[in-house]
Amino acid sequence: MEYTYNPVRQDAAIYRFPAAFFPLLAAGALVTQAYLPLLIHSASRLDVPLLAVAYLALTTRNQASAMGTGAVFGLLQDTLSHLALGLNGIGKTLAGFLASSLGGRIDADHPGIRLLVVFGLYWLNSAVVFLAGRFLMAQPLHWMTAPVAVAALINGLTAVFLFRFLDRFRRMV
Repeated sequence: MEYTYNPVRQDAAIYRFPAAFFPLLAAGALVTQAYLPLLIHSASRLDVPLLAVAYLALTTRNQASAMGTGAVFGLLQDTLSHLALGLNGIGKTLAGFLASSLGGRIDADHPGIRLLVVFGLYWLNSAVVFLAGRFLMAQPLHWMTAPVAVAALINGLTAVFLFRFLDRFRRMV
């Protein structure tokens, strides 16, 4: 009897989205990121473009498109923030790659998995922004573990509910 190991799930479903879904998701994520903290100050730790990148990467499982989406969303987020142009682009590109890689190997439709993936992606994005800003840009940034952990948990819990809402727009092929 011969055993073979294939690290990619063969039973993973393939989904399609309406044509206007991706542009509307991008615009909605960026507008929400820009204006929600003005209305609710505690929403400043919510990283809506990261949630959008994670959702697209986990559902499409295409690493190239996830990296491109992460780069574009990150650069657009940088234009709206006080950070140097490209810091969020680097972090979200890595987040998109990792999320799409995980989406092909694990059941990314489970709420607990989604919470853990977004929790980890938020930590990764924060670490990349911190390290690039601190050591490459020589900015006086300080790493604070507790606020990052709380923000990662908030983003993970938000992702569970947001992803469930966005799942209504996908169709199985």
